[in-house]
Parts: sequence; structure tokens; C-alpha cells
Amino acid sequence: MFIIFALVLLGAMGFSIVLPSIMFVAEDFGGGEAMAGWIVASYAIGQLIATPIWGRLSDRYGRKLVLALCAASTMIAFLGLAFAYDALTLFVSRLVGGLAGGLFSVSQAWVADTTTPKNRAKGMGIMGAGISLGFILGPFVGGILGGETADTATLLQPGLLGAALAGLLLVVILLFMRESLPPEKRVASQPLGAELRQWGEVGARPAVKRLLVLGLLWMTAAGMFEVMMPLWVGDTLGWGPRHVGVQFLFLGLWVAVVQGLIAGRLSIRFGEVPVIAAGIVLYAVGMLLLAWFGAVAGPQWMRIGTGVLADFTGQPWLVLGLGLLASGSALLVPNISSLVSKYASVTERGTVLGLFQSSNWLGRTISPPIGGMLFQSEGANAPLFGSVVILVPCLAGLLVWFGGSRAQPHKEVEE
Repeated sequence: MFIIFALVLLGAMGFSIVLPSIMFVAEDFGGGEAMAGWIVASYAIGQLIATPIWGRLSDRYGRKLVLALCAASTMIAFLGLAFAYDALTLFVSRLVGGLAGGLFSVSQAWVADTTTPKNRAKGMGIMGAGISLGFILGPFVGGILGGETADTATLLQPGLLGAALAGLLLVVILLFMRESLPPEKRVASQPLGAELRQWGEVGARPAVKRLLVLGLLWMTAAGMFEVMMPLWVGDTLGWGPRHVGVQFLFLGLWVAVVQGLIAGRLSIRFGEVPVIAAGIVLYAVGMLLLAWFGAVAGPQWMRIGTGVLADFTGQPWLVLGLGLLASGSALLVPNISSLVSKYASVTERGTVLGLFQSSNWLGRTISPPIGGMLFQSEGANAPLFGSVVILVPCLAGLLVWFGGSRAQPHKEVEE
């Protein structure tokens, strides 16, 4: 698990290092918040297309080879971001990064290969903690390198460092990672038509189909604010990339603690579905607090430190709202991944988890343009309220479809 922890840590750092500045840079290229939303969504479009393919390839050729290919392609994409000079090159570079991004779904398959059904949520939690730690370090460093204000935002240095991290990730995979799927457990090569039919058959299973719908709803709601957060703080509080980096630092630390120490234990005691439901509720409450009170400053004595740290700690409602939604995300993500993996045999875990990640990336594809249009037409808080509206059917579907009996599948094919 240490290797997978290090792997997703580096991958998350590479992905997130451009987050504090990319929305500002995208907006500078013209078109306003709506166009910036589409540029950010290009990564999700690539993920939507490629994630199930990477998952299926990992079922056939093994996890290690696919992860190495993803790391090498990601390095190229970051170089494109570093030297992007207009909206088109930024869009294409981000799209290539998405097409290369099978890292997390294949890593989930690796964890599923090496854990038992009972402790799988704990394994997913450790992996989630590595991702969260990457989201701590990546945006914090990216915020420092990405410029002090919205007007001086840049992707050159964050992009170059992201490319270097992807190169380091490739080295870790090639030299230290062991293969988790031996040749005798891999699926045989099939014609394209047969592959598509198998994807369709897996995706048509009632439980899998419902999980895909939940993944789509959840990520649409979460993505609507996550990608708009830099513009939200810029419009509401007048902050820039360095402030966004501090926010991501706080979010990542909080998520890492909850995922690493709490999420897995709660799922063992209560089952995945109650923990997922609690995560949805906490996320929605956090969004409402941000919308209603996020811009309300606290008393002077609450400001800790100087500069951007003092600005952040001086907004107690903002800190509380971010803490609640971070807790919700930390509870939901590893537990829903664990639940999804239990509906797949060892020979199709990459496929099922890849399909689930694609449903997530479909949500990330549609949420930035929707959030951008809401932001531009209705104001900075509109994406937050929109996210809460989407979370209502997500929670209802979870409880109706998977409530009762600790929400466990009736059978899992064991290794």
C-alpha cells in the first residue's frame, strides 16, 4: 500500500498544481467565466472518453503497464499547459491530460486486487488519503508559483513542475511497483465489437447502472463549485491564486485526516451506504454555509498569522463551510468506490471502476460550463445553490436503491 500511496500522491500533486491559477489564466484568454468553464471541462472530457478504456486495458495487460503509459502521457500534457499561449492550446493540453488520466481508476483496481472485501474501504481510504495529501501539496505549491493576483496568474512554472512530478511518477511505477493482476487472471483479447458489448452488459446491470447515476449526480454537484471556487473567491473576497492555494491546503489536510483515520472505520461499523449518505448531507450543508455566510468576516482576534493566512483565518464561516464539505467528500469518495468494486469480479474490476470513473468525469464535464453560466448570469453563489439542488436526488437515489442490509451486494466473486 505504500507504493500506491506514493503513486497517487504524486499523481494528485501533478493534477492539482495548476488548479489555483488555471481558471484565472483561462479567463484571461477571453470569453468570460463560461469560456473558462469549458477550458477546465476539457480535462473531464478526456477522462470521460479514456477512463473506461484504460480500465479495460488494465484488465487485459495488467495494471503496471497502463499506469506507466498514463504517467508518460501526463508529462507531455503538462508541458503543453506550461507553454500554452491561447485558449485553443490551453484547451488541447488540458484535453490531452484528461485522455492520459487513467491513473486513479486503475489505482483503485490495484487496491481492489490486493484487498479483501472486508478491508477494501480501508484500502480505498489509504489511497484517498494519498490523493488528499497530493491535493494539499500541489495547490499550495501551485498557488505560490502561479502568481499573487488574478492579473499575474501564470501556468508556466506550475506546468513545468507538474511535468517533473509526472516524470518522477513514471520512475516510481517502473522501478518500485509490483503487478497486482497476474497473467492467469487477465481477460483475453477480443474484437472491438465484443469489447463494446461487454462494456454495455456490465454497465446495464441494475446495481452498476444505479451506481453510475449516483456517480454522475455527485460529481456534477461537487464539480460545479470545485472548478468555480477560484472565481468565487476572486469575485466575493477579491482573492487570487495564493489565497486559493491556502484554501486547497486546508481542504486537503482535512480530507486526508478524515479519509485516513475515520472513513474506513465508519464503513466497517455501519456499512458503506450510511457513511455515503452522511457525506452527502455534510457536503450540502457546507455549500449552504458558504453561500449564505462565506463572505462574512470574523472579529480581528480570529486572524492568525499574516498575509493570505490571516485573510483565510479571518473568515470563520468560510473555514467552517469548507471543513464540512471536505468532511462530506472524505466520507463519500472511498466508500462509494469500495461499494462499486464489490459488484465486479477480479477480471472486470478495471472495467467497472473505469465505467464508474467515467460517470464521475461526465459530471465533471458538464458541471464547469453549467457552473460558469450560472456564475455569469445569476451571480457567484448560484453554482453553490445549484450543487445543493443536485445533491437532493443523489441522496434519495442512494437510500432508495441501496438502503437496508448494510447496503452490501449479495455476492462477490472472490480471488
